[in-house]
Amino acid sequence: MLYLVIMLVMVSREMMTGAGIFVTFPVDTVENGRLVTVTGEVFRIDETEEYQTLYLKRVGISDGRQNIQERYFLAYVKENHSFALGNKIKASGSLEFFENERNPGAFSRKKYYRTQGIPACIWAEEAELVNRNTNLFRERLRLLRKRWSEAVLQILGAKKGGILNAMLLGDKQQMDDEIKEQYQVNGIAHILAISGLHLSFVGLGFYRFVRRTSGSYLAGGLAGITFLLMYIVMIGCTVSAVRAVIMFCMQVGADMTGRVNDRLTAYTLAMATVIWWRPLAFFDAGFQLSFGAVGAVLFLYPLITSGKNTFGKLAESLLVSLSIELITVPVILYHYYELPTWSVLLNLIVIPLMSLVLLLGFLGSMGLMLIRPAGISMLYGCGYILDFFELLCKGTEQLPGRRFTTGRPGVVGIILYYVILAIVVFWYRKQKEVCEEVKDVHLMPGTGLRLILLAAGIFALVMNCPAFRHTGLEITFLDVGQGDCAFVRTEDGRTCLIDGGSSDTKKVGRYQIEPFLKCRGVGRLDYVFVSHGDMDHINGLEELLERQQEGIAIGCMVLPEQKLWDDKLKQLYELATSNGIRVVTIQKGQEISWEDVTLTCLEPCAERFKEVSGEISGNAASMVLELQYGELKVLFTGDVEGEGEDILTEDMKEDCTVLKVAHHGSRNSTSEAFLKKSEPRLAIISAGRENRYGHPHVETMERLTAEGCSILNTAECGAITLRQTGKEVANLRIIQYNRFYEKFE
Repeated sequence: MLYLVIMLVMVSREMMTGAGIFVTFPVDTVENGRLVTVTGEVFRIDETEEYQTLYLKRVGISDGRQNIQERYFLAYVKENHSFALGNKIKASGSLEFFENERNPGAFSRKKYYRTQGIPACIWAEEAELVNRNTNLFRERLRLLRKRWSEAVLQILGAKKGGILNAMLLGDKQQMDDEIKEQYQVNGIAHILAISGLHLSFVGLGFYRFVRRTSGSYLAGGLAGITFLLMYIVMIGCTVSAVRAVIMFCMQVGADMTGRVNDRLTAYTLAMATVIWWRPLAFFDAGFQLSFGAVGAVLFLYPLITSGKNTFGKLAESLLVSLSIELITVPVILYHYYELPTWSVLLNLIVIPLMSLVLLLGFLGSMGLMLIRPAGISMLYGCGYILDFFELLCKGTEQLPGRRFTTGRPGVVGIILYYVILAIVVFWYRKQKEVCEEVKDVHLMPGTGLRLILLAAGIFALVMNCPAFRHTGLEITFLDVGQGDCAFVRTEDGRTCLIDGGSSDTKKVGRYQIEPFLKCRGVGRLDYVFVSHGDMDHINGLEELLERQQEGIAIGCMVLPEQKLWDDKLKQLYELATSNGIRVVTIQKGQEISWEDVTLTCLEPCAERFKEVSGEISGNAASMVLELQYGELKVLFTGDVEGEGEDILTEDMKEDCTVLKVAHHGSRNSTSEAFLKKSEPRLAIISAGRENRYGHPHVETMERLTAEGCSILNTAECGAITLRQTGKEVANLRIIQYNRFYEKFE
């Protein structure tokens, strides 16, 4: 126990002193993009149709000036080679460091890989074999896993075969992304990970079979441990797998030696081992959920149950699920920002059936080698159960309030929740012991007060989440690469999005905009404004529209007046209406008001275009919005340029505080005359890093600088948030999200 405390202190110290995820690796001294040659031993191989991913250990890196040693490295090779585990290979390519997330809530490749001790990667056209030494044992297990996976896919097809391979072999590469997300939003994604349920089934099943066959605890224990270790080597070591193996070995070891298994010792040893193996895993969701769930079953559940199965298996399962939920709710909200409301009830059905899926899956796979028709029948049985799971998920999605989106809770709320939970549980246990002494366990004093106290803990946690903990006005310009997206939330909780697209970020709606909104506690947008039909302003919105069941609900979409629609806006209108979303148009001079916030449409006007040029063009016809909150005035200009900007300049009556620079800083917009008229104090540019257009152009930057503007660029800062808690501009705070783990204050 002391060792565990020391390890936790060490890891916490790393995080607080600027280490942790920022821990320095030797290769960090080499500049990103430099040509390097990497030599290392292959310890894992992942393959796709496009490329091969080689995980290397005992790595040497040369950049022509220095030789560097790293423990682990990643090499993406464009052509598949017949490498084996244990081979030593050499590959050359440009060094690429994994990126931090650029927006709150987005996935961080840097955190993911550095948690595993992998600092960087290269993309190589070719890789050559240096040494043929092969780890025959691990290679044969890898090939067995590959053939096993192919056999399951051949029989069940890509969809169901991919799910079963994830459950049996930890192979999620062939799994459909929509099914993954469906399981996640319904709270049953844990069945896809190789966890204690899977390993206990494998290890304990083999252990009991050999023990009963041989009549020896020693033979059964050794066989069970050996079989489980081979299985782990085949599927790969994960945090939950290592925990399950250690706790399994402790349990079987106690049986073999005739001793009582101390579950606290096994749990502590497993946690200490994982932290020693991967210190930064302590901050990972997988670690926290794995150990949190097991801790709830081992320690919280016994405290709240009488030990007598008075109400049967159903009540017991409900109490177990409740125990797990009570422990893991803050973890789920911190990492995933929302709770699947019906997950407890759904898991009551799914988890018992998972044992049947695993049994049929393993027996069916073995049956393919012995009695093929029997094996196929069993795998088909797995397929029917997976169909039932999908049916359950689809049914749950139709229920009201299926998700509760809160955003990421603050640390203070999490601490308060766990302190109150501990008080309630131990108070309950103490009262229960007293009642058991007098043989009256039905009436315990203070039950109502304990429930109120527990509700207060949940209230403290939830009210410390962004969905409820927002004050003043919040405006965030997301870093979507070469594109535009701005989020606005008023003091009374009204939300809107202004544009949402990118020309260089794939699936920007799903992987950048949507995670940001959930992280900020937004499950529904009141309005979505569309400036014009360019794809770098709308392709993310198209994703949001197509994902109304799984993603962010949209109340109303606002488009420019219909005379200005191009083909893209017409298609967007059809997509919105087909998904049941109300679509309205806004004209010059119209406004939307929310208490102290007013959003006014300044442009475009079809009639004014006819007066000036007689033509209606794309960028020039961009919707321009002015947001006013007290002294603060923010101008959202889309891609307005040319005649559109000339009309805007002529018709503007007041200056602005903040300008979202038009067209990503193009030289064709933001003219000197416009800047003289608008007089912005802060200019926000949304552009992609090293984009092919050269945005922002030097001419635009010079004009902004000459006007005395402060300039911020999402390419340099990441997401840029403006916060104003009063109506005076002096209260405006600017937050740049350009550091990993930097938090909104």
